[in-house]
Amino acid sequence: MIRPASPADQAAIRTLAGSYREELERAGAPYHGGGNGAWQAWFERRMNAGDVRVALSEGRAVGYAVWEVRRDPAREGRELRITDLFVAPGERGHRLGGGLLARALDRARGDGLARIVIDRGLDERAETLLDAFGFGPAGDGFERVLEVR
Repeated sequence: MIRPASPADQAAIRTLAGSYREELERAGAPYHGGGNGAWQAWFERRMNAGDVRVALSEGRAVGYAVWEVRRDPAREGRELRITDLFVAPGERGHRLGGGLLARALDRARGDGLARIVIDRGLDERAETLLDAFGFGPAGDGFERVLEVR
């Protein structure tokens, strides 16, 4: 189950975010979300804006996604930037990552955004998921251009 995160989810998401950063570090990949103090303040702003989703398994948080709308100066428009998308290793393969990604796409379409971007996945499975959702390589990450109506 995927749902908007609530204040009651913050401790679980902080734990998942720590696991995400550790996994990135082991993979030699940078985390672009800032340090813990900066991340916490930013995360709270994202929660208040409704830009955090949590994936649940048997009632407990096992994954999360955080995004924000940003200006894209190169394209003179706005884009949805997925900064965090993580599912605990033992919960992967149950379509939770796809559910989180689908909610981000819903948000981008709902706001009439022309583009959605995300950092490169941690492994081949993550990149296969992005490919299945129509994302292609772009710079250090992946992007999907959306039809603006």
